[in-house]
Amino acid sequence: MFADAGLLRLAYIANILILVPICWNMFFGSGVANVFEGKVEESAGLRILAGSLWLAILVGSAIGLLAPRFFAPIILIQIFYKSLWLLAFILPLIVAGNSDQVPWGISATFIAIIFCYPFLFWFSGVWRSH
Repeated sequence: MFADAGLLRLAYIANILILVPICWNMFFGSGVANVFEGKVEESAGLRILAGSLWLAILVGSAIGLLAPRFFAPIILIQIFYKSLWLLAFILPLIVAGNSDQVPWGISATFIAIIFCYPFLFWFSGVWRSH
């Protein structure tokens, strides 16, 4: 069971490592300008909305280290919202020939997560009944 839960813990650890500096920037740093490389317009509403979402995922991931299977839905939420953002915001920019407007740092992180987390989720055995 620990080996299975360990797979989810890898996702939670990655979330923590990624989100600590991002949340710091959203609440105490340069906010949207830094996180989105100056390619998304800064606003207090966007900064607080995205920062709150990411802080909730950060806290859930920290608690998920203790109860990995219970907090597994956090992984699914990330897969879905990151996929939607890439499809609805990034892909149209690329198709329109505006790839210079893409915040590639966060986009690359999102791409890595949507390709890795489904495997961690699936092979963690969350769906198996006990």
